[in-house]
Amino acid sequence: MEILSRLSPKNLLRCKCVSKRWTSLISDPSFMRIHHQRSRCISGLLVQEFKEYGGNFRGDDYFLYASVNGELGIFKLMDESFPEPTSVIMASCDGLICYRSRQTRDIEELDIVVWNPMTQERLTLRTTDCNVGSIFGLAFYPFGSSAKMIPCFKVVSIQRPKHDQNSYSFVIYSSETGKWKTSLEVCYCKDELHKNKHIYVNGRFYWLTKNQNIITFEVDEELSGVITVPGPKWLDRYVVRLACLGDSDGYLHYVCVDMPELRVWMLTDPCKPIWVLKHHINIDQFGEESRDRYIHRVRHSPEMIGDCFLVDAQTFHDEVVYLSIRGRLCSYDFKTGRLRFFFNGLYLRHMNKVQATVLPYTPTLATIGIPWLKQNSGSASISFASTSFNYQGRPRKKLKTRKT
Repeated sequence: MEILSRLSPKNLLRCKCVSKRWTSLISDPSFMRIHHQRSRCISGLLVQEFKEYGGNFRGDDYFLYASVNGELGIFKLMDESFPEPTSVIMASCDGLICYRSRQTRDIEELDIVVWNPMTQERLTLRTTDCNVGSIFGLAFYPFGSSAKMIPCFKVVSIQRPKHDQNSYSFVIYSSETGKWKTSLEVCYCKDELHKNKHIYVNGRFYWLTKNQNIITFEVDEELSGVITVPGPKWLDRYVVRLACLGDSDGYLHYVCVDMPELRVWMLTDPCKPIWVLKHHINIDQFGEESRDRYIHRVRHSPEMIGDCFLVDAQTFHDEVVYLSIRGRLCSYDFKTGRLRFFFNGLYLRHMNKVQATVLPYTPTLATIGIPWLKQNSGSASISFASTSFNYQGRPRKKLKTRKT
């Protein structure tokens, strides 16, 4: 158990073929708990750039899986089985990925899909009796959210009600019931949300707004709130794009680039709330002319179309912040003080409305035990990886990818 619990989920699937004893051990719930605690390190980053202007999509849109630990098996899975080019990644939680279809002028109802890359299963969630938005969060419970102790997940949609543009409502899908439910909770907030700056941490969803606030939603109790981010207020509404959310040790972290410093704040208590400044570094050490070039771009090109920020915080996980420096994706480890450019040839473009989506991906053994086939057929449909075809019956064109 001590040896096997330190292997990756991909290798454990192979180890189950060794003997009946190994199969029984790896399938044991106590072993899965131990493995889950030891496998929280991320395997890679899900990176996607796209333009969503009135439903149009461009040929230069792409999806990339950037391997962090060098495991080629996961890289191959992602490279060969990512969904249609018109799909948009929404969230990743403990090995599961949620994505939706691209918004178009002709299609009003979006397809929401929960994807398990380890087993290549996809669950399409149909919204029959409720209205959902275009921003979705994913919560995975590896050991169940009730007394049944069966792995399950929930998808939460946040959107503005049609009759009120000063508040947000929530719609919840549960894999245990196989149905969508409209929550009675209403969060009063006038801020506009970032489409891809949200996270699920320790039972709560957090969405970053464009006015330096965070909307929270506790899934089990269905309670919401608004938290003001720490640090000085920024007058320029474009500078807020230099912030991101992350987690470490089960606590929400807020990362902001306030030239010439990068600060990391930790939320110790989401109910009060209490922020603690955890890290701060000088960005000038990442390259020369950082401050001067940054100020020049903000002052002379407020829209910044077709350009990128000099230093931009993308995501944060386990004391490692993932940045784009002059468009190049890299990581900075606060424990070791090491800056790492872990692949070449990719430059994140700055979009006018939607930034690149960068999400940590952490495969877990618990994703293998999800009872996918027990879903309510009226609200969800299951599919497995195979040769895919478009609506005309012709083989689908492969999504453009960039290898690390």
